[in-house]
Amino acid sequence: MRVKTFTGNGTAEVLSAIKAELGPDAVILGSREVQENGRRIFEITAGIDSDHSKNPIAPTQGPPSGWDDWNKEWGRLKEHIYTLMQPAMQWENLSPHQRVALEYLQREGVDSDVIVEFYKVLLKGNSAPQQSAKPAMLAVMASLLPVKPFNINNYPQRLQIMAGPYGSGKTSAALRLAMLRKEERPQQQIGFINTDATRGNGRLVLRHWADLSGFPYFEAPDADAMHAALRACREMNCLFIDMQGLSRNETLEDKFKLLGMQNLQANVHLVLSPHYSNIKELLKRYKNSFPTSLLWTKVDEAEHYAELVNVAVRSELPVSALSFGAELQGTLLPAEESQIWRLILKHQLPDVKVAKFRT
Repeated sequence: MRVKTFTGNGTAEVLSAIKAELGPDAVILGSREVQENGRRIFEITAGIDSDHSKNPIAPTQGPPSGWDDWNKEWGRLKEHIYTLMQPAMQWENLSPHQRVALEYLQREGVDSDVIVEFYKVLLKGNSAPQQSAKPAMLAVMASLLPVKPFNINNYPQRLQIMAGPYGSGKTSAALRLAMLRKEERPQQQIGFINTDATRGNGRLVLRHWADLSGFPYFEAPDADAMHAALRACREMNCLFIDMQGLSRNETLEDKFKLLGMQNLQANVHLVLSPHYSNIKELLKRYKNSFPTSLLWTKVDEAEHYAELVNVAVRSELPVSALSFGAELQGTLLPAEESQIWRLILKHQLPDVKVAKFRT
């Protein structure tokens, strides 16, 4: 293996030098920051297999050997970079309220790269020409964490699809959204399609409550059954589809193709819980052209709400609804900016008594 240490005034400069000399397949072996004549110097040691250029791997053969290790190493390097960036941030250019808010988000567990995004937006707004006042922190937060409440105007598609990992609360979310839609438009005919034929609990709950509410219920574990269910529900004004969770290494696009749903016009709600583990990796398998909103469940069970911020910034998806509590009625509300930030900054759960539809 060929190993070399590169130095520069910033990590971006050093990484560019590594890529230019060793190529994009170089592996980062270590990094550190040193002081030289009163200046901060960044050192990154990188290496590459000396035989790599002689035996390139064709793209069709999949990722090269050691790709997983490289990914892990790159993840650690990014954390080092963000850690090194923290002291270099010009906090004095932020207002006291902006600094306090960012420090609070850091303590809550908002990821370093997301904090940097907030910092960049704030700094740009503060230095804008003819800026008479620094931008309000809540306005910046709202720009990076958009809210689009669930109602018929915002999500008018006939098909409303619930996607997300097992245990995130997709089934109960589908039922709760259906009740909201029925309350909003009592004349609408609503039906359910369940794509998971393997797990009994969710199927029984969905079928039971659909029967009690007078909603038609169908099961569609494959493409033929899905097409048949859609034909049977062609007179329904609104259909809620409860998607099966993804298996290991499967993507949402794979699941849609398997069920023959890739060409359907639908609103896809990504259902997540704030305390779900490894949510960053999970988001990669769900984030594509399909999801149109984030729906957060079990918010009453979480100790902090950093993931609401992390996921919103990474996915660029608006929050459509918040769900809390065990009961089906009165425990899911269309999202509002004030609800989201009271939850994040004050840990204050939404008040169902004052919630109204935003149409």
